[in-house]
Parts: sequence; C-alpha cells; structure tokens
Amino acid sequence: MKLFKRILAVAAALALSLCVLGSSLNVSAQTKSTPKMRRPLSNESPMLIVHIDTWNFPDPEKIIDLIPEELLPYVVFNISLSVGTDDAGKFLRSGDGYETSKSWIRACAERGVWCMVQPASGGKSNLPDYNSKTDYEDTLYGEFFRDYPNFLGFNYCEQFWGFDQNGAPSALERYDHFAALLKLTNKYGGYLIISWCGNRWGQNISPLAMLKRNSDYEKAARTYSENLIICDKYTQESYVHDVQSQVLGYWLSGYCGNYGVRYDSTHWDSAKNAGHHDGDYTQSTGLSIMLESMLLNGATVIDGPELIWADDIHEVGTKTVDGYSSRTWDTFATYDNVALDMFKKVTDGSVRIPTREEVAARTKVALIQNVNSGSDNAKYCTPSSLTAGLYRIEGDGALENNYYHYKSTGRYPTIPLMYKFASDKYKEGFTTVVNVSDYASRWGKKEKKVEEFNKLFPKEYSGDLYAGRYLNTWWTYNYYVKGETGKATLDLKYNTCDTIGLSYSMYSSGIITEYSDRLQIYLNNYDSNHTSKLSTDVITVKGAAEKPKCTYTVRTKNQKKPTVTQSWSNGVYTLKVTHNGPIDIKISCSGDSKKKLTDYAEPNLTPPAAPAAYKGELQHEGECFDYKNIEKIVSNGYGTGIDGYTGQGYMSFGTKSGAALRDTFKVLEDGNYTMYIRYMTSSNANGLTLKVNGSQKTINLSGGSGWKNGKLTVSLKKGENKIELSSGSTLSSKLYIDNIRLIKE
Repeated sequence: MKLFKRILAVAAALALSLCVLGSSLNVSAQTKSTPKMRRPLSNESPMLIVHIDTWNFPDPEKIIDLIPEELLPYVVFNISLSVGTDDAGKFLRSGDGYETSKSWIRACAERGVWCMVQPASGGKSNLPDYNSKTDYEDTLYGEFFRDYPNFLGFNYCEQFWGFDQNGAPSALERYDHFAALLKLTNKYGGYLIISWCGNRWGQNISPLAMLKRNSDYEKAARTYSENLIICDKYTQESYVHDVQSQVLGYWLSGYCGNYGVRYDSTHWDSAKNAGHHDGDYTQSTGLSIMLESMLLNGATVIDGPELIWADDIHEVGTKTVDGYSSRTWDTFATYDNVALDMFKKVTDGSVRIPTREEVAARTKVALIQNVNSGSDNAKYCTPSSLTAGLYRIEGDGALENNYYHYKSTGRYPTIPLMYKFASDKYKEGFTTVVNVSDYASRWGKKEKKVEEFNKLFPKEYSGDLYAGRYLNTWWTYNYYVKGETGKATLDLKYNTCDTIGLSYSMYSSGIITEYSDRLQIYLNNYDSNHTSKLSTDVITVKGAAEKPKCTYTVRTKNQKKPTVTQSWSNGVYTLKVTHNGPIDIKISCSGDSKKKLTDYAEPNLTPPAAPAAYKGELQHEGECFDYKNIEKIVSNGYGTGIDGYTGQGYMSFGTKSGAALRDTFKVLEDGNYTMYIRYMTSSNANGLTLKVNGSQKTINLSGGSGWKNGKLTVSLKKGENKIELSSGSTLSSKLYIDNIRLIKE
C-alpha cells in the first residue's frame, strides 16, 4: 500500500509532462527524430525486463509483488505470449493474444508499473503484422499506446526462425512491420525491442542483414533509432560472438538508441552439443555476458533471463486465508541469487554503465560489412578468423562452430560489426575502421592481426581468467566449463598496492572496483545444482604497506553460510572465500606506489518516474481470484471446450451452495463504478450475493449460450476494495466466471 501511494504520487506529478511528438518516415537521411520518451532509457536509467509469461499461467499482480522494492522503479514487465500452436494453428496458452495483452496491461496500469507486450518468438505472432499501407494508429498497436500511459511498446524475441511457416509472414514482411512500429513508437515515446540468436538456418536474417536487405527498415532504424532496442539473445550454440559483434555494432553505429542482453538457459552446452540445458548449467554462467555487456560495452537492458518458468518465476501451489484459497508464485533461488542480485549491484551504484562515446573510445576498432557477394556468411557476418588469437577460446570454432559465449581474455574489447555509420558523429572515438572487403589483406594472417591489436590494447594482466577493465572497474570470470580452477594476476591501476591475484572456481566471477585506499569486490558463483556445496575463491594482494583489513556482507538468499578467512605473510595478503552465491567484500589496503590513475567517474543513477495515473477500465481474471467451494480453477482454457475467454482461462464456479470468489481492486477515486461480471451459464444463476467492502446485495445472472456481461453499479472508496461473489444455494447449472471489470461512472 505504501509503495502504491508513492507510485501514484509521482505519477500524478508527471502526468502533464507526457506529451508526445509526431513524426514521419519521409525524412531526409540527415534528420533525426528526438521524441519525448515515456520512460527514458540510458546508462543512468537502465532497464530490467521481468516476464509475466503465459508459460507460467500467471496472476500479473502477484508477479509484480515478487520484485524487490529497490528494483521496481527500473523494471518493465514483459507480457510474454507463447506462440505454440496445435496443428490447426490454435494457440496453446494464450487463447486470444489481443485480449490477454489488454487484460494484463490493465493489471500493470492498476499497479502503476511499466509494461510492454511480447507478441512473438520467431516468425509466428499472437498479434497481426499489417502491411506497409496500414495506418498503425488505427490498429491495436496504436490503441495500446493511446489507452494505457504505462504501456511502453513491443518486444519481438528470437527473430531468427519460423518465417514463412504455419501462417507466419516472411522475414522481409516482418521488417516492414518493424518499420511501421518504429514510426508509431516514436510518436508515443515508446520502444520496439528486437532480439536475435546466432543460428544455423540463414544469416540473411541476421541483425545486420535486416539493414542491408530492407531499405524501409534501415531508414526507420536510422530515423527513429532512440525508439529501437536491439537485444543479444542466447538460445543457440552457434554464431555467438558474431551476433554479439552485430548487436554492439548496431548501437555504436547509431542504428539503435540502446541495446541489451537476453540470456537463455537453452544456450548453455558445456560439452559441445551434448544436449541442451545439461546438468552443468546454472544461471551464473550468464553473468559473464550480462556484466561484460553492461560494465564494458554500455548495455542498458537486461531481459529475462530465460527460461522464465524454469529459472525465474514459478507457481508454487496454494495458500488459504480466511477460508479462501489462492494460487501463489515465487522466484527461484537462482533468479534471486544471480539475475536480481546482479541488478541490485546496478541500482546500488556498484556497476557504472559507460556511454556510447566512452565505449567507442575504449573499443577503438570497428568493422564495416561492405561485402555484397558470395555466401550469406560472407555478406552478413564477421570474418570467420576474426576472433582467433584474440578472445576465442582455444579449441572453439568460428561462426556456426562457435559453441561458447565465454572469452579467453578481456584484453581485447568486443569487435563491433556495422552496416555503416548512421551519421558521421558516430565515427568519433574509433581509431581503426576496417572494411570487411579489406580484412584478408590487412588481418588475414593471424600473427599480423594480433600484433596490431596488441599495440592498440596493451597487456594489463596475466593468467587464464577473463579480465576486462574500464577505468577503475574490472570484470573477471572463470571461463573453464569442466570444473577447472582459473587464475590471474591483475596490475592494479588505481589502488596504490601492486597487484591483485585471483583464483576462481567453476562459475565464479567478480566485479573489482579500485580506489586508492580500498578494493570493492562483488563475487558470485551461485550453483543451483549443488546448493549445499561451497567452492573456494582466493584473492591475494601484494604491495600493501601494512596488513589490509577486510569486511564483507553475505548477499546469498536462503543458502548455506559462507566462510571468509584471511592471512598476512611476507607482505602478501590472502583472502579465502568459500561460498555458493553472491558476497560483497571490501579490502582496505594501500601501498607506496605514486604512479596511479585517478580518472574515474561515479555512477549517477536516476530512477525512472512511474507512469502517469491510469483512470481507465480495470480488469481481473477469474483464474486469478481467491476461491472456496468452487468446482475448479482453469488456468489454461485450451482444449476444455470453452473458448472466448480474455486471459488464459477462467473459473469454473460450479453449482455448489457456499461457492465463492474474492479479489481486491485498487481505484484512484471514491465514487460509483460500473461493474461488469463476464460469465457463462446455461440457466439463470439467481440469488448470488455480491459483497463490496462488506456491504452486500443480491444479484441475478441470466442464462443462455456464450459469454455474457452482468452489469451493475457499485460504490467504491479510493484505494483497495474487497469484492466477493458467493452462492447461497445450489445453482441449477454450472456457472463460469471469466473476469470482473470496473469503470468509473
């Protein structure tokens, strides 16, 4: 309640500022649209996308309640619609993508949180792709923006498969759809998110290929770049580094305003195609790419991770309060201890995300994909030998044979691959720009390429860990996947001691932030497969003038307590951390070195404002109500013989005397409201009791075929209102409840 009031207060203060700017695709190449964004996104206001996923058959409000309060201002809830269909093309989980989306957007609006809709994974979509002649303002896409001030846009996942199949459009048709959506999102200050995975089925639908093959989409991405978010999606064990290069290149070249990472457990394969989601997988494996992308490469969006129903949020049964049962959900321990805990390090200021200008200056090198003949790999990908001798792991392959997302060293930044620079201003910071057509003559010999890169990026550490640095922050991890220990010695650049040594067990990673008199360290090695097993990481500091002091904070949620031991011998400070999960460590230490760097910047986070207050129709679904003595909750209506429901299912209220449902609505104003009870029954359901905040009346629902709307007026108070519907006698036929809706009169 306290949080709800705070959100409404902020929203009311900002309601008048949410004006939007119109724009047009018919602009010159030099014109850039600068919309007023509903929810600004930048390195100072990053985004965590949390899924309200049809695979979970969720209650949206209960998913919202699971998110820690300190993260909630940064969260955008993604209404994710499964695209699985039967042989007849009927969706297996979201009976009507439009109705499900609308209902759950309303639930998010009632709670005052940002949301977006994911219509598609791959080519198949729950929402229609219209042709380029359609005015999208007059479609459901425009409706969602107009009607819901908390709505931010559309998220198209895994745009690498399923086109031209089972009624799905072609890839080129989808790109036309994206071009039109970008124009619409620009008008309303929203976002279009598109994510890709590396794949073996055609590089002519890679991120870069979209720009090369569809001029309308290229123009829209260039014109409305601030409305476009490109995400690097990890589902396939191929083309991993290539897609990372392409997504980073999109952003650095000016073709999108922000980019992000969506990590997926089905990507992990510790034994080179030994099978998806094998026993060695844990969500900590994704920290390597997520924190590299944020700390070093400027990513501002973390989406997921997936699989949502296996790794993030799940239904855990029912609980009973006052005789009513209710479905309940909870987060998985791996979600708490990895993804959510990682983003808390962003919001507490431990992770500073660099700007595009900073990343370009650090990256230095850019590749322009100017090849227009030959194979799809030749026209749309990085050269196959690009990462050999640089950050490719020994024994791993290139492009379709690139199985690991891990890198062997952080010495060299990710090399961006670009279609071209969207304008000359994006060239700033790059010292080396190479056309792919010139690659063979310049870097065809590995030794020549490595020699040039070594001059650009001097060595700063030794050993077999990944360690990448920007300013005073290092990102480090163990890239071995067979249980080996990785070790490295880092030259301290800001702290006045000499070096820090690291010995990491499997899954271990760490953020190390240097200050002249201390080292701030965040370690995480959470292994969801062996929660009672503790692994040891060792940190050594050399060159301290006196014995360092250590303090630490255990961040692990509901896991075995770690141990931390320290020793000081012959000028070497050793810290042994035995843990399974996240831990914060502060080592107060300083030495005698005077030649240290001082040029670093502290994070300057700005929590995004809440959406403007929503005063429209509220809607709660029957399958999410509290209940007693009913026949059953139907969380998935597919195959039950009853269609036309608005969420994912309905409540089979049944016929029993004493059957009842209960729910709570939050409204902004006192007054009368029109209530609609959407129901189905073959014969009249008379003598039902409706209670609103304890005040009751008798209502009758007429029988017939199909879904009907029972309409009545109720008096509600500002804030929470408890609504109960019960039967005082046995009903003559089954009653089904689809939803209850409220509109202020």
